[in-house]
Amino acid sequence: MIEKEDSMTDIGFAPKEVIPPEVCRLEILDADKSDTYGPQMYLKLKVVGGEHDGHQFNDYSSRDEDTGQIKQGSKAWSIFEACLGRDFHKKPGVSLNSLVGKQFMGQVTQTRTGSRNKVEFGTIGPVPPEERNQTPQPDKDGDDEDTFDDIPF
Repeated sequence: MIEKEDSMTDIGFAPKEVIPPEVCRLEILDADKSDTYGPQMYLKLKVVGGEHDGHQFNDYSSRDEDTGQIKQGSKAWSIFEACLGRDFHKKPGVSLNSLVGKQFMGQVTQTRTGSRNKVEFGTIGPVPPEERNQTPQPDKDGDDEDTFDDIPF
């Protein structure tokens, strides 16, 4: 008699995680063109930091229907601008690959059906400069006794 492997009938399930709306720092893991629902830009994104650090999702933004170009004022344009700077389009060799590894800030929301996360248009901007090595300033009244209370010794 031939024994049937249990692995043929056992199956695992991986429910899709959809995070609640919040402003997140996002890293672009992959960028490509997509034409499934008209000309679009596809991004694979990862949340960096915060409660949902490491959460990954895909996002799409439209390209011009006739030319396939990314128009100024569009969601895709604002992602390029947040990652590469205001005059990114004047630099030679800028492509979708130029976005990979870059980070930006944006409001992560859910689609109307709640089936997946997306980046909300109009909320995209650059990651603010790190505010490291700033010396704490004493309060206006000169009382700065508690400035170092939270430093572990």
